[in-house]
Amino acid sequence: MSEQGAALQTYNQELVKCLEDLKRQRIHLQEVIGKEEADKLVVEKNMKCLQNKLNLINASLETNKMLRDNYDKAIKDTEQGFKKL
Repeated sequence: MSEQGAALQTYNQELVKCLEDLKRQRIHLQEVIGKEEADKLVVEKNMKCLQNKLNLINASLETNKMLRDNYDKAIKDTEQGFKKL
């Protein structure tokens, strides 16, 4: 009977060690999750800034293209006017 008690105590000790190991692994995993969440926030902030910058560039590009087209039209109209003279 004492052999069974010793075996049971050994199993209990191993179980406690396994549980402690699982808890350590969970703590480590929680730290990794926390770091990844912080990294995600930084990337999302950078993406938002980049999206805003892209929107500004696109708006400026459209304006500049429209101005260029107006210049092209003015040049074409002027050249045609000279040809008529």
